[in-house]
This record gives sequence, structure tokens and C-alpha cells, in this order.
Amino acid sequence: MDCKTATLVYETGNPLEKIREMFPEAWQFLTHQAWAFVAGKDDAFDAEIKKSIGKTPFLFRITHRDDTEQLTKDISELLGDITSRLLLEQHFSQVVGRPLYFSTICCSSHLTADRELTLDEVLPIQRAAVKLQ
Repeated sequence: MDCKTATLVYETGNPLEKIREMFPEAWQFLTHQAWAFVAGKDDAFDAEIKKSIGKTPFLFRITHRDDTEQLTKDISELLGDITSRLLLEQHFSQVVGRPLYFSTICCSSHLTADRELTLDEVLPIQRAAVKLQ
């Protein structure tokens, strides 16, 4: 997150409210992803990745976005900043009633998991994603 944005988000008030206000499309996207993960909602990209890598000892859902560059930039900015990522994970975990971990992967993909993933766990997902997209 650039310094100007970080100052606006963290200097005063509730940072989550500021994130929601400043990044409404990203907020809506993450809300959808959180509920879709919990509901086990089908996604064609996710199904192809899981078919490619096989069964995993963790739950995850990956989606590839063919949408605006701004949303991709905003999601990367929010999840690339450790503080905003942790705030968002904590918030959405409370909203859906179970642990959620958000990551960006490949160029315009979003990964939701039930725990932090290791390099050995995420590398096959990354490789499958870049082949598929």
C-alpha cells in the first residue's frame, strides 16, 4: 500500500471502515469470495486447478478474474500490505464464522484457504494456475 493510502487508512478511525470506503469494489469481491468459499460454491477455474493437482490436506478455492485492472490492483494492494490483509482475514473470518486466509496468486487470481499455506502446498496451485489462465 502506498504511503498516501496507508496514511488515510491507518491514521485515524477504524481502518476496516476506511478500507471499505476507499476500496468498495474490492470489499464486495472479498465478501463474495468469503461466502463462496464457505458455501463450497462451484467455480470452473477452481475445479480445473483441483483436477490438475489432486486432493490436498487443506481446503482452498481459487478464482481467476477477467475484470477490471483496478480491482486486480486494489486486491493486490490490500493483500500485499500485511496489516490490511490481516485485518481483512480477521474480519471476514468473524463474518463467516470460520478461519479464512486470502492471497493473490498468478496474475489475476484470488486464493481463499482455511489456513496459511506453505510454499510446498501453494507452488503446485501456482503452477497449475499459470498453465490454465
